[in-house]
Amino acid sequence: MTLASPCRSEDVAAGADQLRTLGFEPVVIAQVNAGPGPAYVAGAPMSRAAQLRDALVDPGIAAVIATRGGYGSAQLLPFLDWAEVRAARTLLIGYSDITALLDAFAGRAGLVSVHGPMAEGRLARGASAFDPDSFLRIVGEPVPFGKIAAPRARTLQPGAARGVLRGGTLTQIAALLGTPWAFVAAEPTILFVDEVNERPYRLDRLLWQLRAAGVFDGVSGVVLNELPGCDEPDGSVTALDAVRHALAGFDGPIVAGVPSGHTAGVMITLPIGVQVTLHAGTDVSLSIDEPAVA
Repeated sequence: MTLASPCRSEDVAAGADQLRTLGFEPVVIAQVNAGPGPAYVAGAPMSRAAQLRDALVDPGIAAVIATRGGYGSAQLLPFLDWAEVRAARTLLIGYSDITALLDAFAGRAGLVSVHGPMAEGRLARGASAFDPDSFLRIVGEPVPFGKIAAPRARTLQPGAARGVLRGGTLTQIAALLGTPWAFVAAEPTILFVDEVNERPYRLDRLLWQLRAAGVFDGVSGVVLNELPGCDEPDGSVTALDAVRHALAGFDGPIVAGVPSGHTAGVMITLPIGVQVTLHAGTDVSLSIDEPAVA
């Protein structure tokens, strides 16, 4: 389903084929008529929200997978009925711009959502772009996943913490501050931060904004993706330099290099809204302690 920006039909078809290969029966929901609105969104927000609501309450649909991100998923939030979302208990799968919906499903409806592959760029490219094992186990097995494989993850600040995994793409979390759907860590939280192609000063600014808004008040640990394209081109300042500066004084563990979301390599799937344990030291361990599905 196209929830934000339009997706090429060939990517939708290839993504559906990949899902069939994995043993699923995909239902491709046609993109709404874009109408007179801007070309960077796939139709009016109310129309996209209506499609999503119809899918959520359809007993024949177990999960909704976004075709791509881009821009526009936050526009759906005013048109969703959170009691309806909560009762439907349908998995929502995506990343990038879809963060606005993923975190709202966790924070507003108390549901588990899935920071996982979409059609464009991931499912359409097959196992060279996403990890089938983590995807299948998280969306299909009612047992805790256990330790996430992230051999290139590194410790920025040592420590150990446990909490509910929340977060997603940093720009989306920041964009929702000041709205009724702003991120709130109402319980001990491990914050996952995904970003791509944001220069170091922008990362610093976004993280500073989250700290100033109180987002980190309930955060006990931070997990970052690989932050691809976020170093200064000349190497004078790195993304991790900016993260260390912006998070100075935060007393929980901080790790970077978990390849979920925007990664140049194979994307692993993470469940949003479940309890996890983070250990950061000589080695990094992120363990998923609860199942994503019943």
